[in-house]
Amino acid sequence: MNGETTSCRHYKSFFDRALEMPSMSKVVQELITTFSDPKANIDSIAKKIRLDQALSAKVLRMANSARYGAGRKVASIDSAIVTLGFDAVRTLVVASGVTGAFKKVPHLDMMAYWRETFLVANISKSIAKHAGMDGEAAFTCGLMHSVGMVLMYLSDAENMHRIETLVKNGANRVELERSQFGYDYAEVGAELAKRWNFPDNITHAIGQHTTVPTSTGIDPYALIVYLACNLVKATLHNVPKPQILGSFPTELTQPLNLNLVALMEELDKLLAQEDDIDQVLAA
Repeated sequence: MNGETTSCRHYKSFFDRALEMPSMSKVVQELITTFSDPKANIDSIAKKIRLDQALSAKVLRMANSARYGAGRKVASIDSAIVTLGFDAVRTLVVASGVTGAFKKVPHLDMMAYWRETFLVANISKSIAKHAGMDGEAAFTCGLMHSVGMVLMYLSDAENMHRIETLVKNGANRVELERSQFGYDYAEVGAELAKRWNFPDNITHAIGQHTTVPTSTGIDPYALIVYLACNLVKATLHNVPKPQILGSFPTELTQPLNLNLVALMEELDKLLAQEDDIDQVLAA
């Protein structure tokens, strides 16, 4: 079978069924291909963004939102690049493309979904910076980490809603999805990222973040997303900070050389930010 596991064949066949694939604009697709290109042309990309008025407006709203903390009013794409840097602007464009690809999804509160997802993305970025890694790449990994779940809702909302109810009562989402479908949301998300031409480091992180505790040779970005997901889950469930610190998997994170106290202080700041997700997601 060409070395593919049963699970791999199952989640690939998921995309071969009658499912309308979400799509992104040509500009966003072109920006994705520049992630691994150190010679990406900033001027030509800025020009492409400016030609798309809807995209420009959304990027500027995001650049001026509390979530991105530009620090001063950003009035143009050129100003955004100067203020935030090319990598950050590129990430904002990709974020606008990803959020714009998914509108209403049966049985899924998209506002709540994106609120939690952006929090995972921002914490992933923070962890990466503390570890001396690429914060924008980590943000994108966090942004995309559970997009497979949205696709699975679009394909089978009824069964996904049943799983969600069990998860809220303490069940393991990955185990339930694999039992019901033969694959889980991380595998579906990684396949979508691959089809959207995201670079390998991002695709791998999306697909591997749910297997971190049982893996050897852990992908560092998958580890970052795994940590961010667990921090978000703990904080949303009002777990006391000493308990979060006490249960932090330091044996896994030693290669990242994290300062946990500084990281928790930054987490507090992220949680205290004004919730402007409605502005971020505005069409």
